[in-house]
Amino acid sequence: MRKFLLAVMLSAFLVVSFQSFIFAQNLTVTGTVSDEKGLPLPGATVLVKNTKTATATDVNGRFTIKAAPNSTLVFTFLGMEEKQVTLGSQTTINVSLN
Repeated sequence: MRKFLLAVMLSAFLVVSFQSFIFAQNLTVTGTVSDEKGLPLPGATVLVKNTKTATATDVNGRFTIKAAPNSTLVFTFLGMEEKQVTLGSQTTINVSLN
């Protein structure tokens, strides 16, 4: 009986731990994309590398995207050099494109 209770308690602990791991995977990342003069770039693309998750900046150059910690964001705008930024645990990223 004692082994059974221990097994049930251990199983319950693992289920709860695993659930919190699943739900805590993505970060909501916000920021701005601007040019070298600091002017916002509306319509710039922000992509989570190696996924299909992407968004475009608004008229003020701001974006919001969900990404896993330590993933890489790829910033592009027509006629400018691509920039890649590795997230770590950051939730705010401001990028200047040249």
